[in-house]
Amino acid sequence: MHARIRLLLAGVLVSLGGALIKACTFPSLQRAGLRSLIAAVTLFLLLPEARRLPDRRIAMLLLPYFGATCLFVVANAMTTAANAIFLQSTAPFWVVLLAPLLLGERIGKRELAMLACIGIGIAMFFVADTDASATATNPRLGNLLALVSGLAYGTLLVGLRWLSQRDANASCAVVAWGNVANVPLAFSVGAVMGQGWTAGDAASWASIAVLGTLQVGLAYALLVRAMPQVPAVSASLLLMIEPALNPLLAYLAHGEVPHAAAVVGGVVILAAVAVGSRGGK
Repeated sequence: MHARIRLLLAGVLVSLGGALIKACTFPSLQRAGLRSLIAAVTLFLLLPEARRLPDRRIAMLLLPYFGATCLFVVANAMTTAANAIFLQSTAPFWVVLLAPLLLGERIGKRELAMLACIGIGIAMFFVADTDASATATNPRLGNLLALVSGLAYGTLLVGLRWLSQRDANASCAVVAWGNVANVPLAFSVGAVMGQGWTAGDAASWASIAVLGTLQVGLAYALLVRAMPQVPAVSASLLLMIEPALNPLLAYLAHGEVPHAAAVVGGVVILAAVAVGSRGGK
């Protein structure tokens, strides 16, 4: 399969998350833990490079991976799928802020303009009405957690860039072992938050199976295989199919309609990321 097709397929698979996470009746952190358990098995089967014990550098990225993945699941259960994915898409905002500190990379005028536009987009989510609904039980807290998930995702991207300079196959191990670490972390945090275990119904287990094997497992396997063969700019633009499809699938599956201000904010964020990516190397 051509590398660009792999990336496009990975974006489509990841976009299933918004609708499928909301289809589960499990508590949010049980959803996150079960998804990661299935994803870890899938990734170890698909990626031989991941079958290695994690070293200290890989272990450093396990917590950001938890924030980028499990917090997104919690946020998606509390706010609309559109809000969750758009706010996680602020990751480049945090990359630009963190890269000079952690990688010694300079910020140019284009990056500063992107930061300003993404900042405006973020503000739009927090001025919108926050009425709760069946699929968005606590929108304001969900928006905040999605923003933290974006910060964690940005930190993870910076860490992976730093790690890849020293070990070309490290990203495979980070993704696989990140899902392994997510299982006890998600269940432990869920217990502290008072989330009990539920047996779930057949639809919930079917959703979890698809989330673990396809939405995370196969998607990330395709991603790590394709990224070395596609320029970073092209890859980032191809993967923008995820935030475009995610809210649409949630609307078709659950009739979930985001607030107009959130849609405007999301468009501003995605446009800023797209323009910023085209200016990258």
